[in-house]
Amino acid sequence: MTQIHGIKSIRELSHSDNGECRAKSQVPHKEVSSRLYIIRQNQERLYNNRILPLACPTMSASVTPTRQRAPYNNYWVSEEDLKYVPPYLRDVPETPEEVICVTQGKWPDWLNGTFMRVGAGKFVIPLSEDGSKPSAVLQHFFDGLGMLHKFSFENGKVHYQSRHTAEGVIRRAKKDGFISTTMFGLNANTPLKDAQDPCSTLLGAQQSLWLPNGDLPPDGANLNVVPRRGMHLPKDQNPHSQGSASEKPEEEELLVHTDFNMLQVCDAKTLEPKRLLTYADIDPELTGFGICAHPPKDRKLGVTYNYLISEEGVMSVFALDIKANPANLLWKTALPCPPCYIHSLAMTQDYVVFIRNPLHMNVSDMTKQVMEMIEYEAGSETKFFILRKTDGKHIATYDAPNFMFFHSVNGYDYVDESTGDVNVHIDLCSYEGDYVPYREYNLSNVIDPAQPFADGTLVRYELAAVNKADLSKTGRVTVAQAIPGLAMELPRIRKDMSMKPGYRYVYATGGNGGPSPGTEVPIGRFGAGMKTVQAAFFSSIAKSDWLTGTFLRWQPEDGESCPCEPVFVARPRATEEDDGVVLTIVINRKGTRSILVALNGKDLKEVARAEMPQVYALGPHGSFIEGESMY
Repeated sequence: MTQIHGIKSIRELSHSDNGECRAKSQVPHKEVSSRLYIIRQNQERLYNNRILPLACPTMSASVTPTRQRAPYNNYWVSEEDLKYVPPYLRDVPETPEEVICVTQGKWPDWLNGTFMRVGAGKFVIPLSEDGSKPSAVLQHFFDGLGMLHKFSFENGKVHYQSRHTAEGVIRRAKKDGFISTTMFGLNANTPLKDAQDPCSTLLGAQQSLWLPNGDLPPDGANLNVVPRRGMHLPKDQNPHSQGSASEKPEEEELLVHTDFNMLQVCDAKTLEPKRLLTYADIDPELTGFGICAHPPKDRKLGVTYNYLISEEGVMSVFALDIKANPANLLWKTALPCPPCYIHSLAMTQDYVVFIRNPLHMNVSDMTKQVMEMIEYEAGSETKFFILRKTDGKHIATYDAPNFMFFHSVNGYDYVDESTGDVNVHIDLCSYEGDYVPYREYNLSNVIDPAQPFADGTLVRYELAAVNKADLSKTGRVTVAQAIPGLAMELPRIRKDMSMKPGYRYVYATGGNGGPSPGTEVPIGRFGAGMKTVQAAFFSSIAKSDWLTGTFLRWQPEDGESCPCEPVFVARPRATEEDDGVVLTIVINRKGTRSILVALNGKDLKEVARAEMPQVYALGPHGSFIEGESMY
């Protein structure tokens, strides 16, 4: 039977017929502590005592973290006070049957395909069938339960559909009396303690890092980061799966990715979850932890690249052939560094580039919220490891001064005309600081920002003379270019510009917590009105140009606010890089519904819009899938 791989939860809560709670121990706490200690010893042996003050996202011995300032608020937001949170960070309904949208402007006739987005659709989780228990309240942008949104385009018409995809988490919460899911924010089960619920004293209700074990129903975990086309997968052995595997998964299925070792298969027509699996179901060599939600995809080769941390604490990069039936492992290469947390990798035409973030997860206290488990290594260099795509061989290592990133933008290798050497350029949205910006995204800091939100800077890093690299020596990363004066995050480019030297344009959200004039649903409603002034979680859409070093910005008008990650769709057979439209979603002035907006890729002027029948529950990412339909 298919197993969801991970360290077993320490406790499993069950209820007797009379409603009393009892704890059923699965793994004694001493055994877990011993296992973590052994893992720590293995890592110290592997890295010759060069290990930094923490190792692995799911396997760390107890360490004493450096005391950090907290430039963010981190307190409990009650269910009653959720009305002060913008509607795009609250519960929203679903629209399971496709509807046609009322449109304005002229949607391009050439726009044919499906625009998929994830969202966080539920934050208030019932903990009983009869309402006898207080509800759990999820406290962080990343914690809202997953939801899929689908826009279909054909002949200038726009259709919309949506569905919640983590209903099994709610069913489990009602059965157990507490919610069990990974929580970046404060523990959502806090109201149980306030109500003196004896079940809340059990460790299962206190853990913020959820480590599933055994078979799960297809909606039994919360995956809410990146939706992509489906791919052929190994035979399904999970008895809880729904429906049968498609013979054309790239057309009829969606695959939802996240930052842990799990994938969710959903039906592209109905959006209903069909299957949960791990990469270990694809190949046993991929048992472990880690995994980034953005495995770069080489469309020409039909290969994706990702990373993994083994149970022994070894971090590796691997290549997956996603055009094969079923998908299979091509190579796996261990890296000579301690494990870390990353959200994305980078690649060029010939190389995979793993950038070791100076971040790690300290899980010595599983009751800490996950955003506090992620610790920043302020004294560490940021390392770039270069591996050949053909065989995964590690050929070079470069060091950069300390910085961190979430999203890679693009990368390419080229021959430097002045030296004849092969250089690599990697474009990232980079951050400098001594804490992780994720911590700013909890709901208390949305309604009461402690200071202006951290913003990323678009930077191009150069790794020179890769063709002359010597593994016995570490090269130096230099900054080739940056875009000044522009805060950027959630970057996107034209698809066929991936790995292309000389590409010009990057589209992104332009500033977290920035001004949104006229909105009646601003962030900062518990503040004094000065840390953020009439602001939205995301403020604008930006377009930067590497050639000129300049940028454009689009600001929603008429009180509309919070444009989501922009996705560029090129006009078929377009010869100019920015000939196409940019898709984003905003919320109306009063926060009663959302609007899909198409912007001209050249000047960011509005081309058309489509009214949604509901509020779009804000999510990080989306994908445009070309074709007449996905089914």
